[in-house]
Order: sequence, then structure tokens, then C-alpha cells
Amino acid sequence: MLGTSVAGHLNVASSPRPRAPVTTVSRDAARPRSIRRRFGSISLPDDLNTQTEFDASHINNENQNNKTKRGCTMMTTMSRRHFLALCSGAALASTLGTIRAANGQETIDEITWALSSVPETLFVPHAWSSSIGVIMSLVQEGPLLFGDNLTMVPGPAESWELTDPTTAVYHLRSGVTFSDGSPLTADDVVATVKYHLSPDSGSQVASFYSSLDFIEATDPATVTLKLKSPNAQFQYWAAVMAGFLFKKDQLANHDLGTPDLLPLGTGPYKLVEFVPAERAVLEARDDYWGGKPVIKKITIVAIPDEQTRILAMRNGDIDGTFNVSVSDIDQWKALGNVDVITQPSLGVYLLTLDQSAAPFDDIHVRKAISYVIDREGLVKALLKGNGEPATALNPPEMWTGIMSPDEVREFYATLPTYQYDLEKAKAELEQSEHPNGFEVTVPCSNTDPYTTDILQSVSANLKQIGITAKVQETDSWLAGYFRHENLGMQIMSYAPDFADPSNYPSLFFGSANARRDGMNASNFKNPEVDKALATANENSDPMLRGEALRQVFKIANEDAAVVPIFWPRSAMAISNKYKLAGYNAFWYNIPWAMRGFGRKA
Repeated sequence: MLGTSVAGHLNVASSPRPRAPVTTVSRDAARPRSIRRRFGSISLPDDLNTQTEFDASHINNENQNNKTKRGCTMMTTMSRRHFLALCSGAALASTLGTIRAANGQETIDEITWALSSVPETLFVPHAWSSSIGVIMSLVQEGPLLFGDNLTMVPGPAESWELTDPTTAVYHLRSGVTFSDGSPLTADDVVATVKYHLSPDSGSQVASFYSSLDFIEATDPATVTLKLKSPNAQFQYWAAVMAGFLFKKDQLANHDLGTPDLLPLGTGPYKLVEFVPAERAVLEARDDYWGGKPVIKKITIVAIPDEQTRILAMRNGDIDGTFNVSVSDIDQWKALGNVDVITQPSLGVYLLTLDQSAAPFDDIHVRKAISYVIDREGLVKALLKGNGEPATALNPPEMWTGIMSPDEVREFYATLPTYQYDLEKAKAELEQSEHPNGFEVTVPCSNTDPYTTDILQSVSANLKQIGITAKVQETDSWLAGYFRHENLGMQIMSYAPDFADPSNYPSLFFGSANARRDGMNASNFKNPEVDKALATANENSDPMLRGEALRQVFKIANEDAAVVPIFWPRSAMAISNKYKLAGYNAFWYNIPWAMRGFGRKA
């Protein structure tokens, strides 16, 4: 997702992705594809994710004899530790631990939850955004789910496997039904995916399937997908909103998602009322395969203004909200009846500098700009400390499955970094072809307060070394970014739909994305980086992937391929009567009301 919010995603702090009070940008309906950002959301080009790969490291198998045998054939692509854990039933235990049904807990009759917006439709393919995700993640599911640690666990699919580098097989759990009582079948899964693939569907998440060759129902409970080539990132389709499963019969009706035809799902709740742009009402399902929900009824209402949401919380009119602006956290805490929960957002704010033209084709200019960014100051001033100065493109938590966050920080400490230092910035500029400075106009979104504030700080610092940067707020910033013309300096905020360490570098460092509709606005092209990215995207071995990606980040930082600014945290507020244990970076993509929501003891 993008910084003003794309779903790949642009998302920041308050509304889906940006943060100051951050707002979510709806995706351009004209664009068939979307990248989801936690700070906001916008539609992206169809082939943006063409450099992703299927990762075998998350293959899951049940401890039934026939599935264990299938799992044994996977030993060449799975670590022994992972294989044994899965075959021992750990995968199932992980799912049940993640879902946390009522089971002896005190039930809650009703809660009211506020969002900055409620969509005009509840049909995800035509309204991909954080707000629709908060609602529909309680109603629909993909074959798999994201666990609290951001890895995938079994969902309606009880197990899955990679039978060869380009073939994935999903085995559906028996007893999973839609809220009308009809069973989930392989035909429903196939129909869902084929809908997104159809050029006539206008699906905003079609790009998630750009690596797919074909899909078929091998039997009523088994689905087989064949990829065009190995793709480590494709696996995540099964857990993100792009994989939410529809009942086949509903997909043919153009009213789907309207109040006249509410989508059915296999999730813990069913929709009972929808007023476009105003509210959605959900009721718990007693027949949910994962157990009975704790909350019987959830009303989700739209309150666009954050100050109004704060007032509603103070008055007890709402019980919680997501997308709290981290800059406003102190106001929320001051209410006294509220708990504020924060987690790493996995988002990043950065500058791109077009290396295909002067003056940014000069590495000394790029380093000079890197040195003028007061990252620590921006985190304190804009994020109120709820974030971390970025020393590289990937937030440490994005390296899931490769390195722990602490190991990532140790690795980043070995890379060339550019701490705020005006004297070093001046020295670099003096070595450049532009020792007397230059002028540059920097466009930015007029819907993301953070980008404007960041650029004003950067502009003031650049002035001290002789560079004049004019900040130009515009509602057409993103369109200009994707035209890939006269890029110069750009500011971007981006957040992922899944935690894979090759996601960001593929988008921002891959030569294939240095083109129209591509994310590589730096026009950074390096054969060694492309080769290493291919290794990371085509292999499932964590050691191979980690070695390749470390090489990518070393080269990128040395060349100042981008200028990372900060990694913001995301925040939510909840009445102190309640608790929510499973809040994480993918809050808009998980059944949050089933993640440890309950009354405090």
C-alpha cells in the first residue's frame, strides 16, 4: 500500500496509512490493481507484483497419515524443524490459539466500533481499502489466516503444500460453511480466483494473481494452483483480502456488496445491515468452524474526524477504533477510560531520487540529501516517539522468517547509514557536479499531513546547504508518480499486505519496476541487485534468501538508492472495559474480534 495509501498499500497512521491524522485514500476505480497500504490505499498497476514468488517455508500439513505422507515428500523444501512442528499438529494448535473462540469466556452482547470511513460497497474487489477490511475480515476468510506473529496458519484450508516449485495444493477443512449454511467447496475457491482474473471483473486486487497460470478443483475439497514461474510472495494470496472467499452463486450478481445483496462468508460473523458510507451491523455465527465468537453483535460506524471520534469515546458512544493517529495518542490516553495499543506498522516513509537525470544521477547529491534528514527529530515531532528512524528500506519486522528484528538491527548497523549531519551534507554537495546547489520542486499528496510536514523540514535543512526545495501539494501526486516522467525527488509512504522481506526491495530496487506504473521512482538499476532479488524471490530456503537480501540492502544503502525516513507504529484505542490481545500490523486483514477480544478480569 502506498503512502497516501495504496493497498499493497499506502497507509500511515490514522486512517489506513499515513499518520498525523492520517487518512485513507480510496483506490482509483479506473486502475485494475491495488497495493494496500496501512496508511491509506490506492490502486496500482496490474503487474506491480510480477517479481514475487511462492515460498515453501510455510507449507502446513495435518497429522493424519495420508497428509503426513504428503508432507514427507516436501523435506527437500522445508526445514526439518518446520516439518516436524507441522506434522506434530502444531499448525492446528496455532490456528486454534489464534482464533480464540468464546469457550468459557463471558460473552459480550454488543459493541460499537468506529472507523474513519465505511465504504460505499462491501464487495472487496471493487473497494479494496483498510475500512472494508475491518468489516469483511469478520465475515469472509481466505483459505489461510495471518497469525498474531504475521505468519500464515490454517484457516478454511486445513493444510497446504507445494508439490513442486510452481504447484500449490490446498486441502479444505470439512464442516466449513457460509453463513447461509451451504458448505464451502473447491468450486467456490476456484470461482473466487477466476473472478479476479477476469478482465471484465474490474477487480482491484487482480495483480495478486499475476503470477498464476491456472487454478482447478482437483476434487470437492482440494484446489490446485499452477504458477507461471516460482514466486515466493504469491503464497500470501491465501491470507490477504485478495483471497477472501465468495460463494460461487453470488459472484454472478452485480448487486453483490450492496444492501440488497450482502456478501456471504465463512467467517465468524454475518452481515445483517449495511448503510453505505454510514454503518455495517454484524451478528455472531453459532456455527462458525473456529468456535463461537465472544461478541454477539458488532456495529461499525463511520466517524471521519478524529477529534469527533475522541469525543465519542469520551462519552461512551463507541467502544474502540483503529487507525488512531500516533500524533494524537496523548489525547486518547488523556480520556482516562481508554487503553491505547501500538504495534509496528511495517510501513515506511522515504524519498526517491531519480538517478536517470541530473542532479540526482550524482551519488554525492544523493548522499548530501540523505544526510540532511533529521530522522530522530521527525519521529519525536510528528510521531511523538511512536516510530523509529529508518536506516534502511525494510522495517526490521519485515524480515519475518529470515532474521529477528534484533538481528536485523545488528545487520543494519553494518551498512552505510546517513545520520543527520549538515557538515557531511555540505561536504558531499561540494564533491558533486552541483557544488552551488540547485532548485527542485517536490510534489506530495494533499491528503497525508505527514508528507507535507516531512518535506517542510527537509526543505528547511536543504536550504542550509544551498539546495532550494519547493513543496507542491496536489491531489494528482500519485498519478504523476506512476506516469514515471520528470520524477526528480518524490516522497512516498508505503505499507505491505504481508510481511516478506523481498516485497519492498522488489518494488523499489528492482529494475523491472523502474518504468511507467512501477514503484521504482529512483530509476535505480543494478544487475547485481536484480540477480540477488531473483534469488530471494525464487527460493524458499531462508538462508539463501537472507544472504541474497543482505547483498541487496548493502548495495542499495551504499548507492543511496532511496532515502528512508522513518518506520511509524500503528495505533488503536479500546475502552478499558475490554482487552484485545491480537492487534498487529494487519489489523484490517484479520478477524480482530476473534483475537483475544473480551472483558477485562
